[in-house]
Amino acid sequence: MAIDHLDTATELQDLLNTTALRHQLSQSVTHMPSLKMCADCDADIPEARQRLGGVTRCVECEGYFQRERQREQQRGRR
Repeated sequence: MAIDHLDTATELQDLLNTTALRHQLSQSVTHMPSLKMCADCDADIPEARQRLGGVTRCVECEGYFQRERQREQQRGRR
């Protein structure tokens, strides 16, 4: 039986995501409830992400928000 590298990569990514989520849940100090829908794009926020507490954006919008904030911080240093 041949090794399917895509299946292996997918399994690894799932494991990494699960591990990161467990770590975040164990470190979470936010006791505010999360939104069920993204404040920016109205997409559903997955239940696993909602359990982090205080979540207001979907993963895609949060990533965009963080990248923009990082760019603004870098501009401020110049």
